[in-house]
Amino acid sequence: MNMMLRQCLYLAASALCVPLLMGASNEIKESVTTGPTKSVASTVTNSLTSGIVNRTTGSMTTRPSSSMATGSMATRLTPSMASRTTGSLASGVTSSMTGSRVKNGLATGATGSIASLVTSSVTSTWAVLSPYAEELSKIIGFDRQVLILVKEITHERIGRLVGFDAEGYQIVAPGIVVSVPEEKTDSILALLRRKLQPHHYMAFVAEMNAGIKTEKIGVLKGADQYDILRIMHTNGDEYDVSNRDVIDWLKEWEKRAPFEIVGADSDWVEIEFITLPQDLKAFAGEVYDICPDAVDQGPGSVDGLVKEIKKTKHLFLWWD
Repeated sequence: MNMMLRQCLYLAASALCVPLLMGASNEIKESVTTGPTKSVASTVTNSLTSGIVNRTTGSMTTRPSSSMATGSMATRLTPSMASRTTGSLASGVTSSMTGSRVKNGLATGATGSIASLVTSSVTSTWAVLSPYAEELSKIIGFDRQVLILVKEITHERIGRLVGFDAEGYQIVAPGIVVSVPEEKTDSILALLRRKLQPHHYMAFVAEMNAGIKTEKIGVLKGADQYDILRIMHTNGDEYDVSNRDVIDWLKEWEKRAPFEIVGADSDWVEIEFITLPQDLKAFAGEVYDICPDAVDQGPGSVDGLVKEIKKTKHLFLWWD
């Protein structure tokens, strides 16, 4: 009888344990599946704190409380784990991530700090001179701020200007030079001339390279635009036209029709008229006598040159 009674009690106890174990299994399953979901959802909806608290106090605390460790485990988890997570981790994440990154998003994090840092860095980067440029400004006696201005406008490396002597050999000149894309030459030159003129510096096209689509802009210190021709030693030696001749002719023309020298190399010069000559046809005839290539290799006739000057207000002289 005693044996049969013990077997009945054993079967009854087993029957009671199965639901308990199944309930625990369901709780574990539910905790695993719903815990991260709630946490992620809470993070996305900007409620990271409540997600952590729910997961900690709702999953871990409730499970021991309803099954195994009502007194000890639940008590140990609630004050230590739950409060530590809620007080330190949750509040830490809330104040650092939720408050400044998640809650406010990139609008505050990136726009407010990173974007402004990038903006200031990019702006200042163009204004920083290389050690070579710093030394060059001292050697040629250029105002450092002028080099910074050139750097900001062109975004190009600053080099030493090269001129020519009376024999046609290249010489280092007391100026600077930057390479610019051919399609941007006119706009960059116009901006440089406007910005540099108040500081008594002159910008001009110093080299044209149609083959590689790059041109060079030179900068000289001073206000005498004929220094450009002297340093580049512009001449037409093949036509018995000296550098002195070119300067004298241009000075005579300037008295009748003011212009600015906007470009020069050893064998060409370009001017931009402020006021056009009154008798353009007579003037074009003078140009042809001094520089036949300006007509023969250009518009093809004196009348064509007249039309070109009227249209562009520019005159290009070269002795090729």
